[in-house]
Amino acid sequence: MGTRVTFLNFIIDWVNNPASERGLILFGQAGTGKSSIAHEIARLFDKMHRLTSSFIFIRREQSVREAYHLFTTLARDLADRYLSFKIALGKVVKDNTALRVGTRDYHTLFESLILEPLKDLHIVGPILVVIDALDESGDTTSKTGLHAFLAKNLIRLPSNFRVVITSRPEHAIVSALVEAQSIKIKYMDDTELAAGTYEDILAFFRQGLPSNEFRHYVEALAVKAEGLFQWAAVASQLIRDPPARFGYSKEKCIKHLLEPSTNRHGQHLLDGLYKEVLEGYFADEEARDLFRSVVGQLITSIEPLTIRSLITLRKHAPYNKRSDAAVTGLLHRLGSLLSNVNSSDSSLPIIPLHTSFRDFLTNKDKSGDFYVGVRDAHHQLTHSCLNLLLDPLDGLKFNICKLETSYLNNDEIEDLKTRIDQHIPPALLYACRFWNDHLRHTDFKMDLYLKLKTLFKEKFLFWLEALSLTTNIGLVPSAFATLNMWLASSQGVSMTAGPMRNANN
Repeated sequence: MGTRVTFLNFIIDWVNNPASERGLILFGQAGTGKSSIAHEIARLFDKMHRLTSSFIFIRREQSVREAYHLFTTLARDLADRYLSFKIALGKVVKDNTALRVGTRDYHTLFESLILEPLKDLHIVGPILVVIDALDESGDTTSKTGLHAFLAKNLIRLPSNFRVVITSRPEHAIVSALVEAQSIKIKYMDDTELAAGTYEDILAFFRQGLPSNEFRHYVEALAVKAEGLFQWAAVASQLIRDPPARFGYSKEKCIKHLLEPSTNRHGQHLLDGLYKEVLEGYFADEEARDLFRSVVGQLITSIEPLTIRSLITLRKHAPYNKRSDAAVTGLLHRLGSLLSNVNSSDSSLPIIPLHTSFRDFLTNKDKSGDFYVGVRDAHHQLTHSCLNLLLDPLDGLKFNICKLETSYLNNDEIEDLKTRIDQHIPPALLYACRFWNDHLRHTDFKMDLYLKLKTLFKEKFLFWLEALSLTTNIGLVPSAFATLNMWLASSQGVSMTAGPMRNANN
């Protein structure tokens, strides 16, 4: 939209300069627009067919486990772009058992999937990789986290690699990267680069709000934003679609937003605005219950859910269900807080547009009636996943992809992807892959135990088949480990759980 031009130009010049460092990290507090800059850089270079890989970390309870995906994603993207890399990678994987069974060790993945295939390749021009929200990658306090690994190892990449990283300025990350070789550090409040922030936010309001109607307010709104692009984005949405509490009046909404804040510090400003938006749109308790349930599932899902998958999982929940229209109607109200909820494509992932929104929802002191209990959300999703897997029509079944023969390897089935798309929809695949991740955060309950017992007794082989067909068979040992730990917490029903535990050993 014509904003953050100074930052963008600086990064573009840095990427194109042959003498640049391997890495550039952009530190900034919540709401300052660092993710927007990362996404715009990725978009610009992708448009020029020069983006190699883009990776966004999203906070989840299992984020420590997810961090290794950075290396597998980068390897896949390099293979998609460069045939010579793909051939070299194939040779490495073919002879490495640890890689085939799904190792998650950073050193092994970096050496084997990235450095080894690159060793004898000569790629002209910069190879751009964008990593957004490094602070969400898992353990950012120890010396073994991803931030510490990148600090030590980015310099080992070929000299034409350029890695743009964004992060909140957490102490451990700053300390590790300040001492790193070949990493340039910039802050969102950099005197030179941030000089035009107010003008950028002003331009944002002028473009997002009808100028004739709001020209007398845009400057005051830009001042009120205090340099927070997230505040400007959410406020604009609220003004364009004012709730009943403001009499549906855009002007009343603006005047309320411009009232003095009780605290002028940035993060509090965002929290106050989030509260205003949610209280305005979801006034009664029934609507707030639905909000907590729906958004709770979105922010605790192991991978981002689409609207279609979310609705499918909710149909298999044991709690009182609301109509599809109620769910989609609620999500449409949250377009400034969640991605893709107003898209006509229901197969796009729903992701909180800003980490501070998740922080707000999971802090009861901040969110009040809109507090999302993470364990409750995991409990709901555990039930939904198991019910879907056990469903006689939509769930697991024998020869789920209707293969004519079982004598062929998966890679010998020419139309396997088409069959998977037709017979294993995303919601079912999600349930196959992640029921155990949700179970990990759920207390032992007899009703869950009985569903798991049925799954292993009646559909265990069908589950293995679905994982095998979709190249997810490596998840099985982790699922067994989680199940055994969950059964070990059964206490009073340990005698009942014993046979099931033995079956997993």
